[in-house]
Amino acid sequence: MQTITEQDWQDLPEYAQREIYDFFLFIKWRIVTTPLNHDALETRAFSNHSANTVEDWLNPSEDEIWT
Repeated sequence: MQTITEQDWQDLPEYAQREIYDFFLFIKWRIVTTPLNHDALETRAFSNHSANTVEDWLNPSEDEIWT
């Protein structure tokens, strides 16, 4: 895990510190409010297809069709 040193943090202008903190709060909120399904997240991130069908792609019966 990467850490931000105290010196690196203090070198940033105050507006940048606020922006980073706001982003941290957003990520924390997203993790708390969104159920994590890493397979679905990866499929959405790397797929050129419609995100509406991700759940269908991750269905085990879909795997059976392709094997």
